[in-house]
Amino acid sequence: MATTEPGHLLTYDFRPLNIDDTTHINETKRSLKILQWNIERNYEPDAIITTLKKLDADVMVLQEIDIDCRRSQSRNHMLELCEALGVKGGFVCEFLELESSIRRPRDQGGGIHGNAILSKHEISFNVIDHRYHGFDWDHHGSKLREPRKGQRYSLAATVRAPDLPPVLCYCLHLEVFTGIIDRVANFSEILQYASQHTDEIPHQIICGDLNTMAHSIARLSPKYATDRYRYLSLGETESSWWDRRVFAFHEQDGPVNSRLATAGWLSRVPWFFIRHWAWLYTHASGFSMDVLKKARNPGFYDPWPVNQVTLENPDYFGLFKAKLDWTLVRCMQVLHRSRGNEDYSASDHAYLLVEVVPDDDEQVKQEYILWKERRKQWNESGLLDEKGWMMTIVVAIAIAAYFCNN
Repeated sequence: MATTEPGHLLTYDFRPLNIDDTTHINETKRSLKILQWNIERNYEPDAIITTLKKLDADVMVLQEIDIDCRRSQSRNHMLELCEALGVKGGFVCEFLELESSIRRPRDQGGGIHGNAILSKHEISFNVIDHRYHGFDWDHHGSKLREPRKGQRYSLAATVRAPDLPPVLCYCLHLEVFTGIIDRVANFSEILQYASQHTDEIPHQIICGDLNTMAHSIARLSPKYATDRYRYLSLGETESSWWDRRVFAFHEQDGPVNSRLATAGWLSRVPWFFIRHWAWLYTHASGFSMDVLKKARNPGFYDPWPVNQVTLENPDYFGLFKAKLDWTLVRCMQVLHRSRGNEDYSASDHAYLLVEVVPDDDEQVKQEYILWKERRKQWNESGLLDEKGWMMTIVVAIAIAAYFCNN
């Protein structure tokens, strides 16, 4: 049994012994294939490995990996993945999954659970601890019938492929049992970390399950939408809200992210006034000044539609669906993109695969200009269509009726 504690890093290396010899690669290339996939606790281990072998990505960013949990046959799935794929992988433990009679058989623990980054190339890892957390699993996990010890951690990995500059990759799994405020606060620490490393490694990609699902019918749930933005984001999906309020604000646009304002007009207030009336701004938005300073995009763009669904629960008349999975690219051109597992047979998430080419030195110097161009190139409107607006009205009426009756 693999023993480790939350926040600890576990690594395996099953790459060929001649890894330093580029002849083991079919041909020297200038691109990297990077995969993002939440593999749902390895409930379907054979299908997952078969899919990963077929995709043959250079870097695989995976969430929800089980080690020694009864719900997934008490197997070390991290070791099995690395061995079957012939790669080096780093796994960050997030939770000790406590075995308990209150757990459902499908959720039974007994082992550990976390996220990982795997690569066929040379790779080094760093665990990112977080200050902001949206849910206290140590004390409240039993309320969800999943007692566990630990918290959310993020994983950063520097990939050094032959004939390419280093690429800094991130693996994230944000909290689902909270709201937009806590998720953005947690994510802001990743943006700050990325910004601090852009001079050293400008080529970066954030992959992860951001659990951006606080819209549609989820607004009615006190578990999945726990703050004021369950109402204040009416009219759009959470992923669209993130695109407009977080990713559209570049760090060169100002010292605080003024787009994270509750009222639209506040986003136009100059920093001079915000600095002297910070208490009003933070009260109106719900975000601390620390988060408003950190939640500034250092140049990541999203090469997927803002409402690209990657999880669709068949319950609730198909209304429980969202874009949870993201691949956010910095200083790299996206050549190709593809998605799969659209029947959700190997996992309850679709996977996202992007092939990227790092920018050259001259392009890196033009990062801000290229960021604007690429956002325009890839961005699609996040406004709801007619059906979406009708559903928003229905949800709004349901929320009003709920409060009137209580």
